[in-house]
Amino acid sequence: MEKLELLLDIEVETYLRRVKDKEEIKDLVSGNLSRETYARFLFTFYVIEFLSQRAVNMASVNTKDSDPYLSKRFHSCAQGELGHAEIALRDLKDLGEKEINPFCLEIVREYDEFLQNAAEQFPLAILGHSYLFENVSGLLFPELETVPDPSTFIEVHAKEDPAHSLAIKKTVRRIEKDLGEEKIEKIVQFSRESGDYLMRLFDSLA
Repeated sequence: MEKLELLLDIEVETYLRRVKDKEEIKDLVSGNLSRETYARFLFTFYVIEFLSQRAVNMASVNTKDSDPYLSKRFHSCAQGELGHAEIALRDLKDLGEKEINPFCLEIVREYDEFLQNAAEQFPLAILGHSYLFENVSGLLFPELETVPDPSTFIEVHAKEDPAHSLAIKKTVRRIEKDLGEEKIEKIVQFSRESGDYLMRLFDSLA
């Protein structure tokens, strides 16, 4: 295993431990959670998918000439993220949520700016962001004992994300040989900061 993949896997393991320490996640895994908490989860899922597709799409545009392979991978990922955002939004509406405007929250605007700046200035950082969340969800969602209703978003991710995590690992392996230590560290650091942003977003909804 090359260095970038190894370091990103460490970030995934660390973040997954943090996530599983949260009482709300314990309730989600066991199926013993309130409607309000589930609405927080679905809103958080919607935001991360919505912001991710914006960032990944921008990263695709900004790597079109410099790295056509990576640009195509980003483009494919962006299409998937948009579809997943729409599923999360549909689950939210089926849960009874009517007014859903993520950009009314300052933390969402900050997170979006954080991702968009990276997609413009250092698109490879978005690869670290995607690696973290694809792998964490690929490990977490299949563990759920009881899937809350409406359940489409979780069911889709439990089924698809293990394969997505393998796909992004292949992408990392392919591009890593051309990366120096500084770029590797920037990608890993960005994944960590992005994970922190999502945690802060979820906590702000309480």
